[in-house]
Amino acid sequence: MSKRYVPAPARPAITLDCDELVKPPGSPLKPIAGSDDPRFNNVLLNAVGQSLWVPSGVTDDDRSHRIGAALAAVRGFNPRDEVEGMIAAQAVALHHAAMECARRAMLPEQPSEAADRLRRQAANMARAMVDMVDAIERRRGKGPQIVRVERVVVHDGGQAIVGSIASSAGNRAD
Repeated sequence: MSKRYVPAPARPAITLDCDELVKPPGSPLKPIAGSDDPRFNNVLLNAVGQSLWVPSGVTDDDRSHRIGAALAAVRGFNPRDEVEGMIAAQAVALHHAAMECARRAMLPEQPSEAADRLRRQAANMARAMVDMVDAIERRRGKGPQIVRVERVVVHDGGQAIVGSIASSAGNRAD
C-alpha cells in the first residue's frame, strides 16, 4: 500500500498595515535603539537583554540593573536608524560576552588550557566589538578618508604639489 500525500495545514496569512511600514508610529525607545518603529526597538532591546549572562540566584533588582546598563550602552552609540541600532546592539552583546569569557578565564579552579581558550575567545570578541564601532563610524562618514589620485597632468608653465601644504603661519592647510 502506498502512502497518500497529505499536505501540511496552511499557515494563517500575516496581515500588515502598509501605512505602518511606510510611516510607523513614533517610539519612545528611538533614542536607545534608533528606530521610529516600536516593534523593532522592542525586539532589538529584548535581544540585547537576553544576550547577557546573568548568574542564577541574582535578585530581580540586580538583573534589572545589569540589563539597564546594557541598554544604556546601546543608547551611548546614539543610533540614528535601525542599521546603527543593530550594530550597536551587537557591539554591546560582544562586549559583555568578552567580559564574561575574561571573568571565567580568571577563576582559580579553571584549568590552564580552558583559561587560555577563554582568553583567546575574549580577545576575539573584543576585536569584533571594535569592528562594530568602526562600522558605525564608517557609516557616519567618520574616520580616515583616503583620496587616491590616479593621474596628474601638468602642462608647460603649470605647477603641481603633492603632499601636505603649510601656510606661512605654520598652520596646515587641507
